[in-house]
Amino acid sequence: MTTICTLETAHETVKQLIKDFESNEHHYKLPSYSEAEVRQDFIDKFFTALGWDVTHQHQRNPQQQEVKVEKSQKQKDSANKKRADYAFYLAPDFRTVKFFVEAKKPSRLLRQNQADYFQTAKYGWNANTGISVLTDFQELVIIDCRFTPDIDTILSCECQYYSYQQLADIEVFENVYWLLSREAVEAGNIATYVENLPLPKGKSRQLSLLGGGYQEIDDSFLNYIDNIRLQMAQAFYINNPTLTSYELTEATQRTIDRLVFMRFLEDKVIEPENMLNAIANASNSWAKFIAESKRLDVKYNGVVFKPHFIDKPEFLGASESQFKEITTDFDHTNSPYDFNYIPIHILGNIYERFLGKVIEIQNNQAVIETKPEVRKAGGVYYTPKYIVDYIVKNTVGAKIDGKALSAIADIKIADISCGSGSFLIGAYDYLLKYYQNYYNEYPSVREKSDCIYDSENGVWVLSIAQKQQILLNHIYGVDIDPQAIEVTQLSLFLKLLEDETLVTANQMQVLFHEKILPDLTHNIRCGNALIDYSITENIELSTDEYRKIKPFDYAVNFPKVFDREKSGFDVLIGNPPYVKEYTNREVFEKVKQGNLAKYYQGKMDLWYFFVAYGLDLLNNKGKLGYIVPNNWVSNAGASILRNKVLEDGKIKQLIDFTGFMVFEDASIQTMIMILEKETKPKSYEFHHQSFKQGKLSHTIVQADLGEDKRVSTVLNPRVNRIDMKDQFLKFNSSDFNDVLDKILQAKNFDLTAKEVAQGIVMPQDFLNKKNQQILQWGLVGMGVFVLSNDEKENLKLSDNELNLIKPYFTSEQIHRYETQPLNSHWVIYTNSDFKKTDSMDKYPRLKAHLDSFEKIITSSNHPYGLHRSRVESFFKGEKIIAQRKCVGKPVFSYTNFDTYVSATYYVIKTDRMNLKYLTGILNSKLIEFWLRHKGKMQGENFQVDKEPLLQIPIVKTDNKQLEADLIKNVEQLIGVYPQLRQAKTDLDKELHQNRINVIERNISNTVYQIYGLTKSEISVIKS
Repeated sequence: MTTICTLETAHETVKQLIKDFESNEHHYKLPSYSEAEVRQDFIDKFFTALGWDVTHQHQRNPQQQEVKVEKSQKQKDSANKKRADYAFYLAPDFRTVKFFVEAKKPSRLLRQNQADYFQTAKYGWNANTGISVLTDFQELVIIDCRFTPDIDTILSCECQYYSYQQLADIEVFENVYWLLSREAVEAGNIATYVENLPLPKGKSRQLSLLGGGYQEIDDSFLNYIDNIRLQMAQAFYINNPTLTSYELTEATQRTIDRLVFMRFLEDKVIEPENMLNAIANASNSWAKFIAESKRLDVKYNGVVFKPHFIDKPEFLGASESQFKEITTDFDHTNSPYDFNYIPIHILGNIYERFLGKVIEIQNNQAVIETKPEVRKAGGVYYTPKYIVDYIVKNTVGAKIDGKALSAIADIKIADISCGSGSFLIGAYDYLLKYYQNYYNEYPSVREKSDCIYDSENGVWVLSIAQKQQILLNHIYGVDIDPQAIEVTQLSLFLKLLEDETLVTANQMQVLFHEKILPDLTHNIRCGNALIDYSITENIELSTDEYRKIKPFDYAVNFPKVFDREKSGFDVLIGNPPYVKEYTNREVFEKVKQGNLAKYYQGKMDLWYFFVAYGLDLLNNKGKLGYIVPNNWVSNAGASILRNKVLEDGKIKQLIDFTGFMVFEDASIQTMIMILEKETKPKSYEFHHQSFKQGKLSHTIVQADLGEDKRVSTVLNPRVNRIDMKDQFLKFNSSDFNDVLDKILQAKNFDLTAKEVAQGIVMPQDFLNKKNQQILQWGLVGMGVFVLSNDEKENLKLSDNELNLIKPYFTSEQIHRYETQPLNSHWVIYTNSDFKKTDSMDKYPRLKAHLDSFEKIITSSNHPYGLHRSRVESFFKGEKIIAQRKCVGKPVFSYTNFDTYVSATYYVIKTDRMNLKYLTGILNSKLIEFWLRHKGKMQGENFQVDKEPLLQIPIVKTDNKQLEADLIKNVEQLIGVYPQLRQAKTDLDKELHQNRINVIERNISNTVYQIYGLTKSEISVIKS
C-alpha cells in the first residue's frame, strides 16, 4: 500500500511546508540546524506529499519498501559518504533505483558547492538512473546523471532549479510533481524526461565529442577498464618481456580483478576505504599490492586473491611508475565510479565484453585484439537484465516457488556457457530472496537457522555462512574460457557480499574463524560443455590440442549433481553461443567427433547442441530456459533439434521477439525458450506471451498431445496446436487450422520442382569492389563478374563479348507484382562447357586472361564459381520471380523479359497456367495467410524457400470470369505500381496508393471466391 495523493492535495501540503519554512527561515539557515533536522521537518514530508511512503507507515517489511532512507545518525556532511540519503524504487523491483535524493542543510547555497553536485551525480550515474535530486528544501535541483561526473563541469549538469517559494505556484509545482511523484515514476515519466534532455554544452559538450565525459556507466567503465588493461599489460611487459600472450592476458586479468574487488570492498564499507590509497602512495606500490592481496586471501579466500604466478618473488611485477599511476587513478578519491551503486549486472555487462578480447604483443607493444572465436561469431552478446530475470523466474522460480526450504535443498542450477555469470547471478539473487523471505515468514524454521536479526531495519537477514551454503549447494557453471570462469566467480562473490558490512564480515571471522568467501572451484569449472573424453576414442590429442579443446565430463566434475538418485541438473539457464557452421567449421568438426555426433546434421548453429544436450543433462521434470535465435522452428538444419524437443521435452513457453532486437548491437531475431524434460510428454502447458517496453506478460493455456504430435490448447477460447507436418514447428489456433485445411482441400494444381528453379548463386562479396581488378575486357572478382552500366559502356565490348553479358536484377527493380525493366547491373553468364578452344579467338581481349577467368567463372571452383540454374531459359521470357526472404509480405513479381537474378530468388515458369493469374494467387491475402501459418517464418519475416514454395496449394479455376477478373487486376497493378514510385507530390502518392489498395482488395476477394471460402473463413484470414 502506498500513500494516496493527487496533484492538488500534494500542492496543498507543500504550500503549508513553504509557509512553515518562511515563518522561521532565519533559524533554518543557521549552521547549527542539521541535515537530519531538515530531513525530518521538511524533506520527508515533501516526498510523502508526492505519494511516497517515506516513513514506512504502510510498507513495514524492510525487504519491500519503495523508499530506502539512510539513518540520520549515520549521515556525515561529507562528499565522501557512501550512500545517498534517499533511494526510490517501484514494487516489486526493490533492486533497481528509479532516482536518488541527496539532502543538505540549508545554511549554504547549493550552487556554491560543486562537491554536492558531484556527489549527487555520482550516485545516479553509477546506478544508471538518468537523474538525481539535490535539495535542502529551500532549493531543489534536478541533476543530469547520464554521463561521467566531472567536478570541473558538474554545475552544467543542472537540468532544473527551483527555489522553495517558486513551488507555491501550482504551474511550477506540477513540473516537479509529474516528474518525481510516485504516480509519475510509475507512469515512466523519468525515462521520458531523460530521453528528451538536451545535449551537453560548453566543456562537457567537448568532452562528449572527444569520447570523454558524456558516457553511460557501462560504456564508460568498459573503456576505462580497457585502458587500464592496456596500461597494465604494457607495465608487465616492460619488466617481464618473456611472458607469452596467454600469460600476459591472465596476469593482467587477475590484477584488474583484484583492483575491482578492493574498490568494491572499500565502497561497500566492508574494508577500510584507504586500501588503494595506501597502495598508490607506498614507496613500492607493486610490493604493497601483493602484500595486501595476501592479507585479503587469508581473510576472504576465493579465486581473486588465491596464490598466482604474479605473487611469486621471481615475477618482477609491473613497472612502478605506471602501476602507481593506475592505482592512484583507481582510488575512490580520484575516481567517478562508486561500486556501492554500480549494479552487479552492470559489472557483468562490462566483463562480458571484456572477455571477448585478448592481449597480444606487436612490435614490443601490448595491444588488445578480439579473440578469433568471438570475431567469427560476430561479437559478444550480453543478455539484458529483464531477459535474465524472466528466464530465472520461469525456471528457478517455477521449481522453488511455494515450496518449503527442505523441499528445495537439493535443487541444482547450471549455466553451461556462463560467460561473465549474468544468469547465475540472477539465479543466486532469486534464491537469496526466497530463503530470506521464507525465514522471515516461518519463525519455527528460522529458529533452527543461522539468520541474523537486523535491528535497524527490523528484519531477519541471511548470514554470510548461509549465503555461502546456498551458493555452493545450488549454483554450477561451465565455460570454455578460463577468463570467464574467473569473472563468473568474481561476480558471484560480489553478489554474496552485496549487502554486507565491515562489521558482519569481521564478525564471521571472529566467531567462526572462517574465510568469508567459499571455494567455488568445484562449482564453476572450465571446460568444453559439448565435448567429453570420448573424443579421444576417435583421435589422439596432443597437449596443445587438449588445452584448446578442453574435454569435459559432467559426472566427474559435478559428482553432487550426477551421483545421486535424481541424476542431472534441475535447471539449465543461459544464452548459449550463436556460431553458424560456415563461420567456424573447426568447432563443429570437433563436436562431430565426440559424444554429440548424433545431434549433428549440417547447416547448424552451435546453440542447437546446447539445447539438445541440455535436455540430456536435465533430470526428469528439469527446466531449460535459454534465449536463442528464433529461426529454429523452420530452419532445415534444425529438424533433429525439433524432434529432440518434442520427444524428450515439453514446450512450456516460446516467446518470439520477432523484429524487436534484444541485442542492440546485433541484427539477430531471438526468442525465449522454456522447456521441461519429459520423455514423450502426453500434455503441454503454454504461455501466450506479449512483449512491450521490456516487460513480458502471459496467459496460461493447457494442452493435450495426440498421437500425431498435434497439440490442442485452449486460448481465449480458441484452440491451438503444434503442427510438425513437413518438419516445421507451427503454432496455430483451431479456427486458423480449419481455414488452412479448407485451402488445402481446394488445391487442384501442383507446381513441380522442374517448374521452380533457384537463381545464380553468388558469393557474399560479389559486389565488393576492393577485391576486384580491371582486366583488359572487364572486372574479375573474387566471386561473380558484375558490371555497372557505366563499366559496361566503358569496356566497349564487341557483339560476341556482349553475348556473355546478361541483365542482372536485384530488389531495387524487383517488387510485388512487377519488375522494373531497366536494370542497373550486368552479370557475366556462360555455358557450362565454356573452355579454352580455338573458337576463343573471337574473344581477343578475353583469351589472354582465360586461365584466371575460367578458374573463377566455372561452377567447379566452389565457392567462387558462377552457379547456374538448371537451364538458362528460366531467366528468359515470361516468368514469376519469387523472393526468398520477405519483410512483411511475400513478394512474387511477374516479368516477360530477360531477368537474371541471384540465389535470393526462385524463378517459376510453367506453360500449364496463365502466369499473371498465378501471380495474383501467390500475392493474395489467402496465400500470405497460408505461408504465415504453414510456411517458414523468422519472426515477422517470410522465408519462401523451395519447400514452402512447392507446397503452396494452388487452385486452377474453371470459372473463366474469375480467371479474367484476376488477370485484369494483376495487369492494372503492374501498371499502377510504377506510377506510385514515380509520383512526386504527396497527393499523387496518396491517389496511387489508394488505387493499389482497392485493386489488391479485389484480387484477394477474387481469390477467396476461387478457393470457395465462406464469410466466416474470410474473416479469420483478415483477423
